[in-house]
Amino acid sequence: MLTCTRCHRPIEEADCYCRHCGKTLKPRMGFWYDHGGILLCALLIGPFALIWVWLSRKITTTAKWLWTIGIIFFSFYLFYSLYKALILVKEMMGTMLTF
Repeated sequence: MLTCTRCHRPIEEADCYCRHCGKTLKPRMGFWYDHGGILLCALLIGPFALIWVWLSRKITTTAKWLWTIGIIFFSFYLFYSLYKALILVKEMMGTMLTF
């Protein structure tokens, strides 16, 4: 019989989580490796969310490529928008100093 690596109590082979301590028994099966978790990571840390995309065993390879393309485009758009906003602020500061 299998045992949990954390609490060393017996577990069944079909279990994804330990019934006693809650530890995940299958690697990369947590919330962060699901579509919702990847979306949250992408919004919080941008392109670094690609780590969770490619380590996930919950999503298919096609979905991984779609997530990669989406995260890259979102990151470029965000950086471009930030760049344009900084240029606008710089121009506004320049016009304020001339008055």
